[in-house]
Amino acid sequence: MTTLAGTEAAQLSHHYLSPEQVAELLPGVTKGTLAMWRYEHKGPRYYKLGRKVVYALDEVEERIAGSGVETPQASHGQ
Repeated sequence: MTTLAGTEAAQLSHHYLSPEQVAELLPGVTKGTLAMWRYEHKGPRYYKLGRKVVYALDEVEERIAGSGVETPQASHGQ
């Protein structure tokens, strides 16, 4: 069995954030909103580590990028 120690420790492929950190990043989103989204199966994907909830930063960013809304160009000369 391999053990991880010191500088030989494997790097996680994601940077994980707590709900508090995600709420700080997203204007208008509170920890309560994130909890409701989890209950309703909405919002960014999350992970449970025991009783702890975490979000992968890159997945939160992908979710935000995918929720963009395009607005039609204003017509000039009508």
